[in-house]
Amino acid sequence: MKRAKRTLVKNFGSMGNFFAMIILVAVTVIFINTYVLSKRNLLDDGSDTNLRTDEGLYNSNGTGNSIDLQQLQKQITRSPVPDAGCEIKEKCSDKYVPYKVISGDGLDKFPMICFNNKLLLHKNSKGVQVGRGLNFIAINSTTLEVKYNETFDTYLEESFFLRVLKLKLSDSDIIIMASFDEMTSGLKEASVSLLEQYGSQLIKKVKYRDSFVMIGQKGLARGKAIESHSRKGNRDYGAAAEISGCTKFPLGQITPFTLPPVEIYKEGKISVGSSIENCGLPHTCKENEFPVHVYTGKDNNDEPKICVDGKYVISKGVNDGGRGLNIVVVSNGKEVIRTGHFDTWNDDSTNLEIFLENLEENVIIIVVTFDEASKKLSQHSKNLFFDLGSATIQNLKYRDVWVLVGQKGIQGFSPYEEISYAGTGFSYASPIDKRMCVPQTLKGLKIRPDPIPYRNDKRRDFCSRYDGYGDFCSDANIDKHLIAVPLLNKTLEDNPIYSTPVLIIAGISHDALRMCLETILMQPGINNENVIVAIDEKFAESHELISLFGFKSEKISNSSSYMEHYEKALKKVWEIHSNKDKVVVIEEDLLLSPDFLYTLALLSETFRKDETIGAIQMWNPNSYDIINGSIELIYRVDQFYGLGYLLRRSFYEKNMKDSFKECCSKRVWDKWKFPNTSSFLMPDISRTFRRPLHGNRNNSEYIETLFNQKRRTNLNPFPPLSNIDTLRKDKYEATLINAISSATLLKSLEKCDTINNYMHNLIQNQNISNTFKYIYEQKSLNDVRSLTPVLPCFGLFSVEPLGLYHDILRFSSNTYNFYLVGSQSPIHKSISKST
Repeated sequence: MKRAKRTLVKNFGSMGNFFAMIILVAVTVIFINTYVLSKRNLLDDGSDTNLRTDEGLYNSNGTGNSIDLQQLQKQITRSPVPDAGCEIKEKCSDKYVPYKVISGDGLDKFPMICFNNKLLLHKNSKGVQVGRGLNFIAINSTTLEVKYNETFDTYLEESFFLRVLKLKLSDSDIIIMASFDEMTSGLKEASVSLLEQYGSQLIKKVKYRDSFVMIGQKGLARGKAIESHSRKGNRDYGAAAEISGCTKFPLGQITPFTLPPVEIYKEGKISVGSSIENCGLPHTCKENEFPVHVYTGKDNNDEPKICVDGKYVISKGVNDGGRGLNIVVVSNGKEVIRTGHFDTWNDDSTNLEIFLENLEENVIIIVVTFDEASKKLSQHSKNLFFDLGSATIQNLKYRDVWVLVGQKGIQGFSPYEEISYAGTGFSYASPIDKRMCVPQTLKGLKIRPDPIPYRNDKRRDFCSRYDGYGDFCSDANIDKHLIAVPLLNKTLEDNPIYSTPVLIIAGISHDALRMCLETILMQPGINNENVIVAIDEKFAESHELISLFGFKSEKISNSSSYMEHYEKALKKVWEIHSNKDKVVVIEEDLLLSPDFLYTLALLSETFRKDETIGAIQMWNPNSYDIINGSIELIYRVDQFYGLGYLLRRSFYEKNMKDSFKECCSKRVWDKWKFPNTSSFLMPDISRTFRRPLHGNRNNSEYIETLFNQKRRTNLNPFPPLSNIDTLRKDKYEATLINAISSATLLKSLEKCDTINNYMHNLIQNQNISNTFKYIYEQKSLNDVRSLTPVLPCFGLFSVEPLGLYHDILRFSSNTYNFYLVGSQSPIHKSISKST
């Protein structure tokens, strides 16, 4: 004790000083505990709602009022140890919520969702399903409790996902999404637009098999969500998209949004239009039946009509009848109990689905389309109509019209259904106008009147991933078959042209290639196995497009120019078909006439027997609309213009294979040069159409004149050819001599800027002949200086003479035949000698 006392005196000076120090420390502790810590706890438990209002906290109804901080503290209470797999690099303070969301990667790596240290979605989680499409979790923003944990297969259908976004969630509810496999094919505009109202700005960029993750809130401004998008690129699937970190809610200001209600007219509110006895039926229906008149309207300026038991309850201005689907529900007592109008061209099908799902048992439903009803009609809606007795709703396409009288609980298919198809283009289908007696209980047909059409999932898949294909990917066309047209003329079954390889040399325009392939597929007798499309090895999109059509693609090593690509493609096709003596060559940006192969088939025997013909070219530079040539005539010419042709292998080997850069290094319209002994066949009217050329090019005036004036391309699928027997060299020249000898001479023509109407009137007044000749002066062979100025007089290509054969330019115009003959032409000289 003495030792302790001595120590205290040594350190504090006296025992009194020691006790004074004890008292001071005690007072200090009491002060801190009472005044400092209590203030801190006050801040921590949020009992003062006026504190931290500048931090922008908003309550769940989006009014902008501050959330109670005590409630917020409760909201972000979490387990201090994250679930396995939910670990993140950051350490989140009590104010923030940790999250980690990872999409799928291919088919083997599954998505995962962690929120507030809890593993909410994982392939091994009990009671949680992970699947294709969007794996979705909705969370109450106040309690952080899970409201929904579902997977929506948006590869096939968006209906149920859309319904949750629209109707099941409250303002400020949190949504978390992670994609797996493919999520975009069935995801339509309605869902994409709604997700932007949950804060997303990346959703519109997500394409086929891309990966996507997102945390958003209902009512959040676009761009405020936490999200990530991983493009597929050249992979089979996009790499995993991932987001992780700490955040607080709301993620931004919440603006409540309400969806416009659809007016459903019920008993007591149903308007009645005009009345007509028996709805216009000439007789009275039986006791257990009631009369009905349905009319779909002939176009959008007309009106839909539904008459029930003598009263029109759908028409213009009556119960909101209009574009889309117009529906009347009739009870067992023949009373109209409900009407509805659903604009499925403009609006999604959610309200329609709910309407159909809540029909009472045994009610009769009468449906009439008007204007356009297919654009946003969901597959789920079609399935609901199927359950009501429809056999043809699956067939409904753009501007088709459809009527149905069905019944809830019907067994089989309704006998009161009709569909009228609009066909191609933007025209309307023929209207349906029917009057009938409908029994109060429908007896369904056991056999489906019309099969459900084929759904072209491969085409849908392609169109979901790639843009820029216009009508090819429209709702009206997306399910159409891509099937080759069979050979209709059985007498040509053994014609060698239908076993000849067809080479398409693709350029850089994917949509131009698509249109070209469509016209190839429409050639009667085309064999898909014979068609090879040469594409640059870099263009993966082209490869998938070609596969869609069922053709073969051949990847060519990268080239610095189109003509280098052209040369490699020609070499490749001969390598693949080493036993073939000819090949059809189609250049980029060409559309084929319906008789392209047919005309080549008719000419194939002449081509086989006359080896002086190097190729049959199916484009004529003089085939302008104003000339109005003849579909029956084929000419021999000395010049080659390509743009769709049948090429002889021996000609290629001799003139092109080892000297392509000398003969053909430029585009074909820049003059490919072959020996003077070469000859080619060419139709008077083109069998291919070369799309107009635009942009800055060398010799632009020449190009504009050649391609961008209105041209004529044959549209007759089976044209007669009147001079096939005269096309072999000796016969052709003999025919020329006879025709020119007997032709009426046009003595003088002055230089023209346009067609010489005086000259044409003169020709039409001469009934003695339909064949005319004009002799132009030459100082030597191939001198065309005096011919060029008169070309516009006839509407021909005006820059220089094209289509010459031994200095003779032959063409047909408005049933008249013309020969513009050079004075030094050997054929003209032979005529002069004989006379």
